[in-house]
Amino acid sequence: AMEPKDEEAEKIESAKVAVFSAVTGSIAMAPLALFLPEALSGTGAAFSPQWELQHDGLAVMLALFGLVYRYAVRSDPNPQLKQGVATAFAVTRALSLTRASDIDCTALPLQCGPPLGYLNWDMIGQLAGGGLESAVAFGGAAFAIEIAFSKGWLRRFGEAGGGKVE
Repeated sequence: AMEPKDEEAEKIESAKVAVFSAVTGSIAMAPLALFLPEALSGTGAAFSPQWELQHDGLAVMLALFGLVYRYAVRSDPNPQLKQGVATAFAVTRALSLTRASDIDCTALPLQCGPPLGYLNWDMIGQLAGGGLESAVAFGGAAFAIEIAFSKGWLRRFGEAGGGKVE
């Protein structure tokens, strides 16, 4: 069967990866969170209530990312799998940060003006800024998790408790 040998050890290891991911991803994106212009961030001015809410939410997303990453990549050496997990989280966060202006846009179907109709320049800027911050956060967390796996600080799924999934 594909069950880990020590389920309790796997749960503990998953919690460790979640915390590690939240901390390392938050550290990786902190410079961007502090210095990215408000118009590009989608998170509000640095240290505003909206900024804090968005970055607290990102820490939760990073913890969940760590869990999913650990389960998804296991011992698979495929770099596309690893990049795909990080990209999926970055894209969904960037999209969720993008706001359509009630002034510039009309709904059903969404029309916001040049250059693409659906997306205007402001929205493209928000996507770029939110995408950059998210890619750095999730990519940084994935990179740190991989280093921690290679150093033995954290264990891949199926390796906690000293065993491998059989």
